[in-house]
Amino acid sequence: MKKTLKKETPQAKEIQVKEFPNYYFIGLFLLTTVIFFAGQLFGTSFFWEDFVEYVYPVQTYAALAASQGSIPFWNPYVFSGMPFLADLQVGFFYPLNRLLSFFIDSNGHLSVWGLQFVIIMHFFIAQITFFFLLRSKNISQMGSAIGAIGYSFSMMMVCHVIHPMIVYHLAWFPLVFMFFIRAFDESDYRFGIAAGLILGISMLSGHPQTTLYLAFFLGLYYIWHLVNNIKNPEKSKFVISIVSGAAAFLVALGIFQIQFLTSNELADMSIRAEMTVEKSAEGSLEFKQISNFVNPHQFGKITGDAANPTNFNLILANGEQAPYFYYWETAFYFGIVIVLLGFIGLLSTYKDKFTLFLIIMTAIGFLHALGSNFFVHGIFYNLPFFGQFRNPARMMIYVVFAFSIFAGIGFDKLLKVSFNELKNNMFISIGIVALLVIISIVSGNAGDSSMNSALLGLLYFSISAALAYMFGNNKVNYIVAGAVLTIVLFLDLYLAGSDFNQSKEDPKLAYQMDGKMLESFKSNPPENIFRVNTRSYSPPYMATKRNQGMVDKFMNTEGYNPLVLQRVNPALNTADEIYDLLNVKYVLKFNSQTNQPFFEENFDRLPNAWLVNKAHIFNALDVSDNMKSGNYDFTKEVILEDAVKVNLNPDEEIKSKVVCREYKANYLRYEIMNPETNAILVLSEIWYPAWKVFVDGLPAKLHRANYSLRAIEIPKGASKVELRFASESFALGQWITIVTLLISLPLLVINLNKKK
Repeated sequence: MKKTLKKETPQAKEIQVKEFPNYYFIGLFLLTTVIFFAGQLFGTSFFWEDFVEYVYPVQTYAALAASQGSIPFWNPYVFSGMPFLADLQVGFFYPLNRLLSFFIDSNGHLSVWGLQFVIIMHFFIAQITFFFLLRSKNISQMGSAIGAIGYSFSMMMVCHVIHPMIVYHLAWFPLVFMFFIRAFDESDYRFGIAAGLILGISMLSGHPQTTLYLAFFLGLYYIWHLVNNIKNPEKSKFVISIVSGAAAFLVALGIFQIQFLTSNELADMSIRAEMTVEKSAEGSLEFKQISNFVNPHQFGKITGDAANPTNFNLILANGEQAPYFYYWETAFYFGIVIVLLGFIGLLSTYKDKFTLFLIIMTAIGFLHALGSNFFVHGIFYNLPFFGQFRNPARMMIYVVFAFSIFAGIGFDKLLKVSFNELKNNMFISIGIVALLVIISIVSGNAGDSSMNSALLGLLYFSISAALAYMFGNNKVNYIVAGAVLTIVLFLDLYLAGSDFNQSKEDPKLAYQMDGKMLESFKSNPPENIFRVNTRSYSPPYMATKRNQGMVDKFMNTEGYNPLVLQRVNPALNTADEIYDLLNVKYVLKFNSQTNQPFFEENFDRLPNAWLVNKAHIFNALDVSDNMKSGNYDFTKEVILEDAVKVNLNPDEEIKSKVVCREYKANYLRYEIMNPETNAILVLSEIWYPAWKVFVDGLPAKLHRANYSLRAIEIPKGASKVELRFASESFALGQWITIVTLLISLPLLVINLNKKK
């Protein structure tokens, strides 16, 4: 189908643009995704870093539980047991994460390919959502495709594959923003609800910093729209737009409550390092990294392939070498084609209110990203929530997002506006990018990778500038210009970022264990329950991956998680004493003569459950000191923080025995044999308030014992003890989410404004 675009100004071009079916571009986005991640899709390379250490084991445990029809509230396999679902980054309720349950093998292991596939799928989603965002702003198909590819394969996205929760947020955000804009422009609350639903679902993927940044972006657009339309003579439409925008936030928050309330409960119980303004500035962008707009490897590069040496050499403003993680935390490159077209679009429409908003957000994102190198970060630090996060350079997503939109606008300006009218903006844009490229070439400091990248940038710039000039001057038609710019852009981004994620180490091989060792490490509940210690701190050595327990289902005292409970190990003087109370059967040791590691069986360990008849009550602040005093025999005594109701007789012999009858992640059941005396049941299980206790079917108190463990009062004659993980926070959040969905989903299809 051909259509003639109407003249926008007296000097607008009268041109013919061929419209293709949208599925052509969806096919294009599928092709770009497959090419970019061919190594992972065809099994020759793998994601690395936190993908291996955290994402793979966590999603393995989550997917296995979901495949068995259970919700994994508790994780008994790391840190001697800790909450699992409450960890925001697990993203258990994010719908696309639940696809992972289809990739569990017969051994209970998650397919690495399946996990990578779900992550890669979001790059396809990102292109589609961004494409339709630009189409909703009347950008041509070619312009929309260019913007979509630039955004989706920017190094901001590609380098955070190791933190897929960030990618998930960013993949859906263009669609959220599209519906959010339409809620205002069309005064239709349904678009506000749609924006809220998608935002809420993306929030469930679990990255609070990205959630905050995107919500802040939407919040400022909300204010921007209201300020610019407050004098709108159609008051009813203005009021509806206010309600529609507010609905987006309310719906998103409502959906998020199933995760937020239980995660907030965990946060209150977890170790919180003081986040000073200096600490929050870690991961700041340096002023000199402005050259990364045209040279992604100006300061060297890091890849996932251990065989390739890295040469990341960024010197910070304080004169220190930047840590290696600064490479991906400050990466944002989105292609020279996007930069050039973006400046053309920006300069051509800077008086437009929408463009002006994006310019403001670009400035905010860049200045905040500078962190300790500019005063804006200090202002944000004092705003609610912002002071809780490091890596301010992540706000460069505002720049990536805005410039990708500007690029679509810029392409269409070349398409529609006469050369004479556009030439000044075009030459200024070419001049800006040329200057950045020259600076990159003359100031490179990381050897071959920097110079090679700069020279490639010069090539891409030359092709893009020449093509933009010819396209704007009617020397090249719409399809050729769009196709060539798309190819140049994709090639640029592919060479810049694809090798970052190409590790040759299969994560599954990284988690392989000796069969005999694994068999000995696995307890056999409920008959045989124990833990193992697989890490030495002096000398430093790890016999397994830190989160190995989640993959191979053995209960470890170690783990890897940004959230750790405040109280895990009992407050004792030596590791051996701690391991005794935690029921650790095998302890990693070193031979003093050969300095070789070996596992020693701990015959002094206490069982999973035992009975005592002497309790000492101390204030919570005094428990630690008393534990370390050495005055207590924990096989017969227990330290509690609250008084007990049962009368205990320390002189009376305990003839009762305790037997574990059922031991599951979310449920424990014990039987007291011959319960002839009052006693305290002590468990080598980590205390957490969401565990509820029932003694002979009646609710009972769960005491915090020996600093970090659980204890239960057992009256004479009682024989059955049950512990269920039943978080009141989760129950409340679940109902809020359900009610939100029950209200919002029908409103999507019912037009309340329509007269019956």
